[in-house]
Amino acid sequence: MLYLLPALFVIACAIYVGRYYVIKARLTQAVLDEAIARKLSTSPLNLEVMHLREQNMVMRNLLLDMVENEASFETDQPKTEQARAFSARIQRRREIFGEAVFVLQQGERPQASNQNLKIPG
Repeated sequence: MLYLLPALFVIACAIYVGRYYVIKARLTQAVLDEAIARKLSTSPLNLEVMHLREQNMVMRNLLLDMVENEASFETDQPKTEQARAFSARIQRRREIFGEAVFVLQQGERPQASNQNLKIPG
């Protein structure tokens, strides 16, 4: 019985010390993850990926506009309504085309500056 109490005490201490080091390791890992995320958020490559995602969404919206514009024409309308809808569709097509040209011109400028970007390694 005399050996049982110190053995239980040693086991309890080992459990608490082990938990302490596990918690300390998790905290350190969280701090390291935050530091890595902070460094990556200012990375030129990450900024380029974010810029490309934004351009991708703009181009997706333009494609959706084009599809909606082409699908908006109904044939069961009177002649005057068809003519008005047709001219509105042509006008909207020109607007979308202008937006697409503008987006493509904006996309050309950053690519020229990104060609100077060198990846270490």
